[in-house]
Amino acid sequence: MPTKDISPPDSDELTPFEIRICNILGNCGDIKDSISHYRNLQRKSEQIRKNPDLQKIRSIFDVLSNFDRLMILEALSKSDMCSCEFEALLQKSQPAVSRDLKKLELAGLIQGWKKGNFIHYSLIKPTFDRFRLIINQWLDKFENWFGQQPKN
Repeated sequence: MPTKDISPPDSDELTPFEIRICNILGNCGDIKDSISHYRNLQRKSEQIRKNPDLQKIRSIFDVLSNFDRLMILEALSKSDMCSCEFEALLQKSQPAVSRDLKKLELAGLIQGWKKGNFIHYSLIKPTFDRFRLIINQWLDKFENWFGQQPKN
């Protein structure tokens, strides 16, 4: 299959990387004007990157991507726990457990409070409710599923 190369007059403002991408796009079946399409994709990328809900989803997923932190949340789903219990649960040192607890706290997923000489932790329900709402709203916007025709 012949390829369409972008000639210099159309690509004065493009970097070598962008020219390469536009050449690839130009060989993609339904794209007539690869430079315009590339520019549209750049604008779309910027909009997606600035979406505050996606930023929140990303920040929560970053925190949840660690299995030990998932274990902490799962353990807290039944009852409050003392920080010392997480050392036994995770088989990790106190400093390592503290790092995970701090990340969960900074994400607003848990809250610690002093009880005697120890810190106890609980889940923060409004954060989980908000996260569930954001995820559901985001997924509800999806229209292009494999094997299904997009809605018009």
